Formats: sequence, structure tokens, C-alpha cells
Amino acid sequence: MSISPNSTPARPAIAVVLRYGLAVVSVAIAVGPTFVLRHHDTPPRFFSHFVLIAIAITFWYAGTGPGLVSLLLSCAATVAMLRNNFLYSDFPLRRFLIFYGVFSLLLGWFSALRRRAERLLTESRDSLEIRVAERTAELVRVNQALQNTQDEIKRSEDQLRAIIDTIPTLAWSARPDGSAEFFNQHYLDYAGLSAKQAQDWGWTVAVHPNDLNTLTDYWRSITADNERGEIEARLRRFDGEYRWFLFRVSPLRDESGKVVKWYGTNTDIHDRKRAEEALRASERDLTLTIETIPGLVWCASPKGDLTYLNQGVLDFLGKPASELLAGGWADFVHSDDRSATQTAWTQALATGQPYETQYRLRGSDGVYRWVHSLSRLGHDNEGRASRWYGLLIDIDERKNMEEALRTTEARLSQAMQVATVGELSASIAHEINQPLAAVVASGHACVRFLSAQPPNLSKAHEAAESIVRDGKEAGEVVRRIRALFKRAAVEKAALNLNDVIGEVLRLLGGETKKKHVAVETDLGKDLPLIPGDRVQLQQLVLNLLLNGIEAMDPISNRPKKLLVRSRQNSAETVLVEVQDSGVGLESPDRIFEAFVTTKENGMGMGLAICRSIVEAHNGRLWAASGDGSGATFSFVLPLRLNTES
Repeated sequence: MSISPNSTPARPAIAVVLRYGLAVVSVAIAVGPTFVLRHHDTPPRFFSHFVLIAIAITFWYAGTGPGLVSLLLSCAATVAMLRNNFLYSDFPLRRFLIFYGVFSLLLGWFSALRRRAERLLTESRDSLEIRVAERTAELVRVNQALQNTQDEIKRSEDQLRAIIDTIPTLAWSARPDGSAEFFNQHYLDYAGLSAKQAQDWGWTVAVHPNDLNTLTDYWRSITADNERGEIEARLRRFDGEYRWFLFRVSPLRDESGKVVKWYGTNTDIHDRKRAEEALRASERDLTLTIETIPGLVWCASPKGDLTYLNQGVLDFLGKPASELLAGGWADFVHSDDRSATQTAWTQALATGQPYETQYRLRGSDGVYRWVHSLSRLGHDNEGRASRWYGLLIDIDERKNMEEALRTTEARLSQAMQVATVGELSASIAHEINQPLAAVVASGHACVRFLSAQPPNLSKAHEAAESIVRDGKEAGEVVRRIRALFKRAAVEKAALNLNDVIGEVLRLLGGETKKKHVAVETDLGKDLPLIPGDRVQLQQLVLNLLLNGIEAMDPISNRPKKLLVRSRQNSAETVLVEVQDSGVGLESPDRIFEAFVTTKENGMGMGLAICRSIVEAHNGRLWAASGDGSGATFSFVLPLRLNTES
């Protein structure tokens, strides 16, 4: 084993001592035989060989430093032995020293080469060992990572398989030619087949016979076109029940675009199919209902564009749906009603409030008929406006009947007014006699004032003014009586209800006095004007006052009082109340029905006519019994005209 000075980065002191000790020992061993044989006659012949061997051994094993030490020791020993005659006298010292030096240089050079070679070899071996260790560690890590990857892949495969087997649908895969190669456990459990039974085309035994040919033909066309697809068919469950499934398939392609596998799922849509069939049946029933109901049904978008018209609308108007849906429906509305109808419809679209109005609509025969239009805005589950739903109801016959009824009521009203003349004749005569008697008295006074000497012109002038005033009052009485019983068309104008009430009270002054009825008024100040027909409103107030006066005829044990009130009820209406202290009402809700009366000789039309007059003015009339006795009749009238009426 060689001792290299560069074998380790830090050389131990003991190694240095050993190497230099080798130099001393080797030289001593080489010189020793000369001392042993010094008593012989002939000095050792091989002294130089031993020394050279010692120097060579020191250079080879101990290195250059110890080798030089051994060279110096050898030279010193040689010189010492020559001086002490240990060597023969003719020993070639110079040649020997030169040879020693050359030999030592060669040995030092060879020793350095050897040590360098050993060092390089050691470094190469160490580097190789390090690289081998690193590669080994890397291989171990790679192997461990590969093992971990394989474990992860196995876990992923197991997890994927578990997912595929447990997903709530039937999953499968097929080869490029369409033959099946895999079915998940859910598929096999549903169909009651084993994996081997379902392989290739064995799965077709679970398909409904009526769907098999259609399904297989479609599947072959999909594999031929190499495109995804879907189709519906029935599959038999393990218990024999067939259910509808949606078959969906998609191809897996390689880098070149070639199909390498097919993946598909079968989703149970049986309940959805039943729901769809029920929905279609419901839609058919609804469509049949809409098409056969005795009304005209239409739908429009939230913006007002027509989207649907039932057959009744098309038959009534005699036009195709395309023309009507394009917005031409307004041309069928009567020109007198068109503006008000469009205004009401525009307002409903802007506010989303229900739309209701009446107008005349031209039918396919060119005749206009009255229709009642109703519409409501529908909303979806999130509260957003979805569409308008409308209904047109033919009310032409009802309108004609109402007009005939109004005509009949007007005639009955006139008959009642004429019948009332007899009852009011004494009051009318009294009303007329008073201004006529005043005229006669004022005339006589005027004559006396003019006949006096000298004539009293100022008094005569006052008497003449009295004649004129009383004559006008008599004429006004006659005018009011004529207007009351005159059959005239309804003409609405701005009226003050207090004036109308005052005119009727003056007309009934004699009647109230004759029947000892105390009339009290509580008329609101600054009462706003209302639109109405003076004659009809006079008749309304007259009927209510006469009804109250007649209701107090049986009363003899308490005062007869008749109270008339008027006031502004709201920003839009005026209220009038007529309260009596009569016998009261038993059925306030039925008192306004035609032919319902509480009088022995009554016709039962007076209050019905009153209600017709109030409704014609877009108002409302009602009655209520008082506490213990009497009744109160009230009506409200609007301050503005209703343009749709």
C-alpha cells in the first residue's frame, strides 16, 4: 500500500514521521552490512547496490522529500565510510555521487508521475463513486416517484371507476366500429346483465322491440359519420319495466382526428316524457278551451305588440293573423271610440294596471258591435312582466237592451212626472198665484200713484219694478215646471248642485207646507261645479225629496223633518244627502230595484229611475236606515266627465 502525500487534504503528523523514518531506516539497512563486514579484508562490493535500493524504496514509497533525505544520508554515510576506511580506497566517490543524483532525479520524477497517476486515479474513482452515488440516489428518487405515480394512477383509476360505477346515469364506451366494450355497474345493475352478456351487441336485448331498429340504425349512422349524436329510446329494467332514456354519444379522437373510442351515457327521461305528454295534453285542452269559449282572446307583449289571437278573433274580424298581429287592429275600432281606446291602452302599458273599456268593433260583415275589453298583465315566477292577457266580450245585445231600458225608464220617468202634476197642482197653483197676486197688487198701486195729484212718480216706479220682478218670478216658475216635464235629450253642462236643490225646494214649497214638513238645509259653501244634465238632476232631487215627504205621511206623534245636505266629499266627488224622519227602510239593498216599493199605490220605478240617472252621470246612489227611525238617501257625483262612458 502506497502512502501518498496528497491522499488526504490534511496529512496527519504520524504519516510524516513514518515517511521520513522510512528514509532513515532504509539507509541504515543499506549501510548496516558494510559495518558487519568491515573486519574482512575486502570491503563490501555491493554497498552501492544496497544504497541505491534504499534510495529507490524511499523515493517510491515515501515521496520526494524523504527520498532526498535518504540521498543526503546515503552520501553522508558514503563519505564517512571512506574516511574511516570502511570502503575500499579506490571507491569511485564522484561517479557514485553523480550516479546517486541522476538516479535520485529519475526516481523522483517517476515517483511524482506515479503519485500524480495515483492521485488522478483516486480523484477519478472518488468522482465516479460520487456520480454513481448521485445517480443511484436519483434512480431511487425516480423509482420512488414512479412508484408514487403508479400508486396515484391506481388510486385515480379506482376513484374514476367508483365514480363511473356510482354516477346516477348509465355510462358505457364502444370501439370505433360501434361494438360495446365497457358498461358501468349502474348500467349492468339496471339492465340485469353481466359485463360479458352486454359486450359487443349483447346490450340490445334490453332495448324495446319497437325502438331497436331505429336505435341501431341511428347508431350505425353516427359511427359512419364520426360525429356526436343523441336519440331517445326505451330500455328494459331488470324487473321487466321499460323506461324512456336519452342516449348521448361523443367520439374520442387521436392527434390525427381518427376516432379511437366512443363514450356514451343513457339518462332516464321517463318522468320528463310523462310530464311533457301531460303538458302537451294540458296545452291541447287549454288551446281547445281558448278556441271554443264564447269570447275573443288575445295576448300581447309587455310593450303592447300582439302575439296571439284565438280563432274567434280571426273569425269575427275576417282577417288573417299576420295582418292583425302586424298592428292593424286599431283600424277595426269605431272612429268615435278609437282615440279614447288607444289612450286607455297607452296608459295601461305605461302603468301596468288592468285595462278595461268598451268600444265598438267592426266585424267581418262591416257591422260595428259593442265589445267589453278586459286585460291583465301577467308576471313570471321572478315577478317580471311576461305578457298581456286580454278578452273581448260581445255586449252589443246588452248595450241595445240597456238603451231600450233607458228609453223605457225615460218614458216612465215622464209618466211619473205627469202623474206628479196632479199631486203638485195645488202647490203649482200656489206658487203661480203668489207672484200673479203680487203683480195685480203692484199694478193697482201703480195706478193709484199715477192718479194722485200730483202723480207720485217715484212710488209708481217702484210699483212698476215690483210688477216686473213678480212677473219674471211667475215666468221662472212656469219655466221650471215645463222643463221638469219636458222630454229632452241629455245635455251635460257645468252645474252647481246647490242651485238645482234650491230650484226643486222652491217648487215643493207648497207641498211641504201643506203636509207640515219642516225643511232644513246644510248646503256646502263654494261647492265646485259638476258636469250634468239640469233636468235629470232636478228630477233626481225631486224624486228623493218626494220619497222622503211621503215616507213621513204616517207620522203623527213627532215632528216631520226633512234635511238636505251637500258638500265636497273628496277631490273628485260631491256628496248630497236627503234625510227624513219617516218610518225607515226594511231592505235598503233592494229599494232601488225596479218594481220594488213600500207604498200601497207605488209603481216601484221612482228610485230605480234615480239610480239610472246617477249611474248615467258616473255616480253612485245608496240608502241607509237611521237609528230608530227615518232613512238617508245619498249620492255622489264626479267633478269630471268620464270620456269612456
